[in-house]
Amino acid sequence: MELIDRYLLYRVQIKRDPEAFAKIYDRYVVAIYRFVIFKLPRKEDAQDITAEVFARFWQSVQQQKKIGNVRAYLYQIARNQIADFYRESKEVISLDTVTFDQEIPSTTLPEATYGPAYMQARTEMALILQQLDKLKEDYRDVIALRLIDGLAFADIAVILDKTPGHVRVIYHRAMRAIRELQ
Repeated sequence: MELIDRYLLYRVQIKRDPEAFAKIYDRYVVAIYRFVIFKLPRKEDAQDITAEVFARFWQSVQQQKKIGNVRAYLYQIARNQIADFYRESKEVISLDTVTFDQEIPSTTLPEATYGPAYMQARTEMALILQQLDKLKEDYRDVIALRLIDGLAFADIAVILDKTPGHVRVIYHRAMRAIRELQ
């Protein structure tokens, strides 16, 4: 866990500091929302789940639960909330209704400042995203966490409760599956 996360978590747990919680929120809200929106059919559902993730994180911190890695813990809450959403959903949701072209917040520079390499990478990413719904859930999770959120294999392993080696294997199998679909 990053030193800043440890410090902020300490301030939230021990001092009940809402400002430290706000800093944790600011550090991770975009990434969590981006992760959630790829798995839900509607933007509003993604916003609700993202808010619930941080509410549950706050509750866990207040209950003095041991949190080893803030980012991994937030992603685990998000995965559980998504699973609960689909488990409790009365309507049948097809992957055809899930769109991957929704507006996703970005923390990067405006597009006008990017060159040809960026545009090529963005095009390749769009092709991968179009194929995501055809992949197994494990493949989708690893691809999203690795390519979209830019997480290291070790961080993904903590989030998915797998070994880093297993995550690497899943990633390479997912990429091979995407190439075979094209």
